[in-house]
Amino acid sequence: MTRTEGVGRFLAPIVVLICATAAQAQQTVARSYPLPEHGSIQFRIPETWKEQIQPAPKNLPPTITWSQKTGAAFRIMVTVGWQGPEADAKLTEAELKLRVDRSFEAIQSQVVEKKIERRELKGPAARGYYFSATDRAPKPGEHKYLTQGIVLMDDLIVAFTIFTNDGQERVVAAALEAIRSAVHQKD
Repeated sequence: MTRTEGVGRFLAPIVVLICATAAQAQQTVARSYPLPEHGSIQFRIPETWKEQIQPAPKNLPPTITWSQKTGAAFRIMVTVGWQGPEADAKLTEAELKLRVDRSFEAIQSQVVEKKIERRELKGPAARGYYFSATDRAPKPGEHKYLTQGIVLMDDLIVAFTIFTNDGQERVVAAALEAIRSAVHQKD
């Protein structure tokens, strides 16, 4: 093997990785969602996802639902709310953890896991926690896996629930990345 061939073999995996990363970046699209009296929030989601916005009455937080355009079913629900000016203190790390723990406790009798594995979700502006669980006995048409959590961004509270089935780990990763890297645009 010549020196050039050796370098070529060394660089080939790097080039493939760079191309794959660039392809993944091109497969996402920025989606901006208005928040009554609180600007908007922008998520980068895969262009293969469809979206539905469920507005709430009287300037309450909207719920955004992402799902598949084609292929295996999944559902991601994101509700973006905000802390009111009457709040004496912003949510603390301890309160975020407590909310995630309580969410797990509410479903604990229906899932395989006996103990929560709370994970941190931290991005440029977001900080919070989530957990994942497996439905003990999903009914036909229901999802087997649940990932649920909450993050803070400025005065925004972003609560999310991800429903998936076997082989959809990339959906969960893409959803967590979209939430982790969300941008709050204040008007």
